[in-house]
Amino acid sequence: MIVALALTVAFAAGMGFVPQFAGPGYEISLAYGLLLPTILVIASAAELARFEPEPFEAFCRGIANGVLVFVVASVVSLAHGLARGFCDPLTGLMNLLLGPGVGLAVAGAYSAVVFELSRVVGRPRLRSVSRLAFALLGPLGSIGVGLARFYTSPMIFGYDPFVGYFSGTLYDTVIELDRLYTYRVGSAATLFAGFVISLHLTHDARKKLVYQSIGRPGLLMFGVLCAAGSMLHMLGGPELGHWHTRASIAEELGSVVEGERCRVVHARAIPPEAAQRFARECEAHVDQVEKWLGVRGPETITAFLFEDARQKARLMGAAGTNIAKPWRAEVYVQGAAFPHRVLGHELVHVIAASAGRGPFRVAGSVGGLLPNPGLIEGVAVAGAPKDEDLSPMEWAKAMKDLGILPPLEKLFALAFLGQSSGTAYTVSGAFVGWVHDQFGAEAVVAWYGGAELPDATKKSWAELEQAWHAELDKITLPEAARVQAAARFDKPGFFARKCPRLIDGCRDRAADLEELGDTAGAMAELDRALAVDPEHLGLRIDRAETLLFGATPAEAEADLRQIAGTESFPRHVRDRALRVLGDYAFYRGDVESAKKAYEELLTRTIEQDQLRTFHVKLAACRDEGLRPAVALLLVGPPSRRGDRLAATELLGALDRERPTDGLAPYLLARARLDAGDFPGAAERLDRALARKLDVPFVKAEALRLRIQVACGLGDGAGAARWLADYAKEPAVSRARYQTSKRLVARCAGVALDSLPSKAADRTD
Repeated sequence: MIVALALTVAFAAGMGFVPQFAGPGYEISLAYGLLLPTILVIASAAELARFEPEPFEAFCRGIANGVLVFVVASVVSLAHGLARGFCDPLTGLMNLLLGPGVGLAVAGAYSAVVFELSRVVGRPRLRSVSRLAFALLGPLGSIGVGLARFYTSPMIFGYDPFVGYFSGTLYDTVIELDRLYTYRVGSAATLFAGFVISLHLTHDARKKLVYQSIGRPGLLMFGVLCAAGSMLHMLGGPELGHWHTRASIAEELGSVVEGERCRVVHARAIPPEAAQRFARECEAHVDQVEKWLGVRGPETITAFLFEDARQKARLMGAAGTNIAKPWRAEVYVQGAAFPHRVLGHELVHVIAASAGRGPFRVAGSVGGLLPNPGLIEGVAVAGAPKDEDLSPMEWAKAMKDLGILPPLEKLFALAFLGQSSGTAYTVSGAFVGWVHDQFGAEAVVAWYGGAELPDATKKSWAELEQAWHAELDKITLPEAARVQAAARFDKPGFFARKCPRLIDGCRDRAADLEELGDTAGAMAELDRALAVDPEHLGLRIDRAETLLFGATPAEAEADLRQIAGTESFPRHVRDRALRVLGDYAFYRGDVESAKKAYEELLTRTIEQDQLRTFHVKLAACRDEGLRPAVALLLVGPPSRRGDRLAATELLGALDRERPTDGLAPYLLARARLDAGDFPGAAERLDRALARKLDVPFVKAEALRLRIQVACGLGDGAGAARWLADYAKEPAVSRARYQTSKRLVARCAGVALDSLPSKAADRTD
């Protein structure tokens, strides 16, 4: 055990120097759970073999060894936490206790089993070999079961008797432990059953295990019940949420839409018409992606459509992260909004599997066993770009201008995971899209299938990077694009952030509480996060925005003005503070201050959604009749923010009172579309577009929404007609127009080249 303790100290001390592993928490608990049980079982079983104790003594000694290793590892982790600062000590300790804490106790008990199994081997020389084999079989075999479930089912999370809990995704920073509590009830039942069984076992004169009565039939019966309970607990995994299969998830979701290429398994709560619309969109995406990539995907792709992130997290493990399993020809997304935000991206992963390698059908080395995340995600971003005002190439150019563009060598390797997700996805997508345009889909497919990119393109990596940068240098962007890029991309990756799980969890809970009107509860969550990271400017603005509508607005206003006026703070942070100050002035009726803030922000904004919102607020500043409705719809205090019912009543009155103004019906159409009422949205958008739409960017957005509504209603010809009008709008960026063009090509079933090109770039 001395060697095991030394290895434990060395491992715990070394891991503690990695920022996210310093101090008790999910990451260090997972690391301990993956390694320490194996070390413990090997060492404890060897120690028991030297003393050859009776079964009960071996069982207790094994658990004691597990507790000792856990205490040593925990002390080292606590020491790192004291030196580097704790994030959430209570939750971190619960992670340690319920994860490797109980896991090492189970491992200690298992070491007694290993000792007994190795004694059966007749030849003494083979006993140590068999003991090592049995020792590895437990922890590693259990991890193998988890990997098998990952491979053969939609699940990405895992519960393991030795490890505890694995959330399955890096980008979901908020981890819930609720089901780990119920999972460890089964572990406790297993340990108590082992305790009772070992009490009733002994060795006879020939050193064979035999049953012995201790005169406690009640205890024996309770042990049997615990063993049965442990077995039932394991078999009841789907009901308890500890594991799921494709069948159990499909049963819980409850509804299916069958298409020619897409099979949509969706939550019952999603309306049938929305599910049918999603299925049609899936079919159209498959055809479009196959043409772009030049390969044919699986004949049938299954899309699991969950109601929301909470249901998705409960059933397969990813909350905010949408994923695909290419080797299973399955995608997993949530929400039925049309067009779906990430469906195309996930379908690219599945279709690209036709060129992928290895058991996971992805791009990677060692026969696909070592994935290349930059190439995997880059192909998906390039094949199905997001609906944004700048293309991936334009965002990459903005990053280059800011000096934050990562070199390609850090993207097309595992170093991809060290970048912030926004940066890594966007830049890899920009480069892969450029390779596709310059060298054809064949080069991308060959690269994805295992060929070296220089072989596929006949250019060295240095030549490719130089040519790509030269292409970026041809792009000219306004200063506002760099401000927006800094806000989106100039941020640390997950492992460089301070206490991301605590801070993101507090911010999420604060937002939920604020939406319910519980400003005191929201403030408590934000203060808790700020106590850990008092320099976090985003948290300071969150707190000030909540305080503005509370009892002490003067304090919040002063803090926001200090942030907005500090030149050393990033421009996008100062702009966010200025926006909040402008909204508060608008809410109080100080239209001059609000106008000044919004007009200044317009000069540093590139994204059409923000530009349009500022212009609508400016219009309301000039129009007393419009102001109350816009204040309710777009500003308001936390308890009334987004008060759509009251805003709708006011907008309905304005729609009737102003028969030539299209702004009110446009805003009403957005509300209808958010509610999934496509016919109602179409009626109001038609009315808005038949009237004057003088507010900048509103007409362009009304046309974009009209295209979406037409496609949602299956009116491809109508969508093409609206697209022709959209192409003439100078306020529309080429990137955003291309997204609508791809949508119309899908819903009208026509080639992209047959649709009109963008008439002119937007004026900024």
